[in-house]
Order: sequence, then structure tokens, then C-alpha cells
Amino acid sequence: METFVMSDQQTAAGELIVVDWGTTNFRAFLLDKNAQIIKQVSAASGVLAVSNGQFEAALNNYISDWCCDKHIPVIMAGMVGSKVGWQDTGYLHCPVSLSKSAQHLVHLDVASSQQKFIVPGFKYQPQHGASDVMRGEEVQVFGALSIIEQEQGVISEAELARSIFCLPGTHSKWACVSKDCNGESVITRFSTHMTGEVFDLVTKHSILSAGLTQQNKEADTDLSQFLHGVSCSQSKGGLLHHLFSARTLQLENKLPEAAVYSYISGLIVGAELHSVIANEPVLEHIYLIGNNRLNNLYSAALLSLGYSSTILNSSQASINGMFAIAKQAELISSIEVTL
Repeated sequence: METFVMSDQQTAAGELIVVDWGTTNFRAFLLDKNAQIIKQVSAASGVLAVSNGQFEAALNNYISDWCCDKHIPVIMAGMVGSKVGWQDTGYLHCPVSLSKSAQHLVHLDVASSQQKFIVPGFKYQPQHGASDVMRGEEVQVFGALSIIEQEQGVISEAELARSIFCLPGTHSKWACVSKDCNGESVITRFSTHMTGEVFDLVTKHSILSAGLTQQNKEADTDLSQFLHGVSCSQSKGGLLHHLFSARTLQLENKLPEAAVYSYISGLIVGAELHSVIANEPVLEHIYLIGNNRLNNLYSAALLSLGYSSTILNSSQASINGMFAIAKQAELISSIEVTL
């Protein structure tokens, strides 16, 4: 039987429902006029778990008791807008601003009178090489910008030029932001790195997985061995060569079995950082938008390489981003809002 987690703070009237609906997870939030959470629900049940295209029924299963007022709009982001989701929303080609995202919201044709929208994904086509795409991370970047500017003031073009936004995970995203001619922040380009997925494959299905116990995998990351892996990943040879060092170090009794998992993690994360840093010659600062564990690991890895970072919560960034897009699209009351 499916399980999900709900919380409830009935302190204000609902203005907007935001939904982060990915491949394997679902999160929804009922927000008040100041983007504060009134109610929330989460479940390990993404778009792939929806049977026979019954997305509206699946959504209502979680939020029906929030919708006594059918005028509360719903805005969604993530894989819900992909070919395997509710409706394929296509992609907006970079550079893209928050206002452009708001202008291109996809309005769903649904049975109920409640308005439902999906934020389209983004595509970046470099001058050379294959294109890149993302869904859901774009709203997190816009949300992170709103959080940063609330706390620190408007970010200048010069500061953005020396910074990058990293969203670590199964498929990590690195996004560059600049200002357009109107002074609005735009996502100009981004890249995807299959860091989490490669780590999963290597530690489950390669020779390096031999001897790794479930206890090893569930233990807290050994930070010293993680940073050892990050350091080794910066040397010549490349990831495919560096990975085998996890095998030889064990054979020489220089890497304890309990530390292999952390060392491999450091090698793979380090390779990701090495690849990004090599293409960003003026980079000084990284904004990390992820869960607490990954944010802390990436921050430690970056510090060891001489880079500063700011940690931002991915869930809050997603909420702020979708709220800002909805406000720009005039889906909610035009009022003074403090995000």
C-alpha cells in the first residue's frame, strides 16, 4: 500500500498549490499569499507510478481536501511535463527568464474547473556537441535567486559571471545565470552530469562493488576518504583510470573496506567538479541547491579545491520558484509578497 507524509498548519487562506512531480517522487504544497506553507504532502510515487494516464485522479488523491475553493490554481514542474508525464510541454530554448517561463505555462485541459498549469522544461544547444535538457531544476534556480536576493540584495552581473548554480543529484545540473538588457536574471546555459547514476552503477554492478556490504552503503560518508577521492580525481588519467584505484588500494591494504564507498563517491563527484571547473575559468563561487547530505558533501569538496559555496534547500527553492512564476503569470492576487 502506498504511504505518504502530510503536515498541516491551518493558519491562513490558500492562494496557490505548487507541485514538484518527478520520475519517482511527488511533493505538493498549499501556500498562502506570502508563499508560506499551509499544508504539504509527499510520496515516493512519481509519474511512472501513475496508471493509464490517470494523472488528475492521482493528483486529487493527494490534494482534494485542499480544494474546497476551486479557484485555487495549481502549478506543477518536473517530469510531469515530459513525454512520460501528464502532458509533454516541450522545451524553452536558453536563454530563458522567469517572465518567459510564466508566459509559456501550459494550461491543462482537465475535467474540473480548477486551473492547472505545468512549467515547460529548458533546452540548451551549445555551439558544438549535443543539446542538454532539464525539467524542474529551472524553477529551483529561479527560486534560489529569489532567496539569495531577499537575503543579500540584488546580485550584480559581475557576481553572476563569477558564479554558477549546482543542483547535485542523480543527474546533476550546472546552470549559468546572467542579466538581460532589462536587468532580469536569465538562465543562459547549463550542463548535465550523470554523477549519481554512475555512482549507483559502479557500486552495485562493477568489480568495485565486491565486498561492499549494505552496512557500508548505509553508513555516514567518511569525509576524509571522500576528500581523498576528490583529490585523486584532479590528477591526470581521468575517471575511468581513477576508479580502478579503489581496487588496487584495497589489494595493497591502503583503503579499508568500510571506506571504499566514500572514496568512490569522492572520485566521481571530483570528476564532475573537475569537468565543470575546467570550462569556467573565472568561476569563484557556487550556489548549491540540493538536499542536506549532498549540499554538505559538495561544499566540502569545493572548499578542498579552493572554491566558496552557498547552500540552499532544494525544496524551498522549488516552492519559491513556482510561486514567483505563478505571480508573474498573474495566477494569484497581485499583492506585495515577501518570499
